[in-house]
Amino acid sequence: MVISTQTITQQLAQHQPVLSNTGDSHAAVALILDSAAPTGDPEIVFIERARVLSDPWSGHIAFPGGRCEPDDQLPQDTAVRETEEEIGIDLSAARLLGRLDDLTGRRSHHLVVSCFVFMMSSVGPFRQNHEVADVFTLPISRLLETKRQTEVQYEAWQGQVFPAIRLSNREEPIVWGLTYRFLENFFAILGHQLPPS
Repeated sequence: MVISTQTITQQLAQHQPVLSNTGDSHAAVALILDSAAPTGDPEIVFIERARVLSDPWSGHIAFPGGRCEPDDQLPQDTAVRETEEEIGIDLSAARLLGRLDDLTGRRSHHLVVSCFVFMMSSVGPFRQNHEVADVFTLPISRLLETKRQTEVQYEAWQGQVFPAIRLSNREEPIVWGLTYRFLENFFAILGHQLPPS
């Protein structure tokens, strides 16, 4: 199902994000939409985190972003800075469509993460840094295909099962966790429901 950029823009403009003032630290990510796809189906930019033994989230699929630094005046500034650092995309020329609801981690509520939705008429070429193993885009409609809905069992959390989206015709890569929860919020704003997290 193709969702037009006009619908996305209108729905996000009406959304009043639920913001969190709790937490000891803050991070921000960018959900970037490429509106230039010839099919008219906007595409979302994802990164694959580099694999690092000390990082429990290494190798995971995510949006570009990271922790707020003292020089960042607003969480939005963090998303813009981190995106340029991680994948070489300057969001200052992008259109900010809105903000999703703030989220905290499942296990720890000390970190609050904000997600800002940007739209660009063309993204790339990407220039990833050492924190990123890969950068790619996927059509929005693919993320809504029921055949791609799956589950992931996370052994580090006593084998707890979480909803996920399979991004290709193979078992991996998948989107789950915080990135899935942001997609869940994004699609709910657009009137489409993913399996609840």
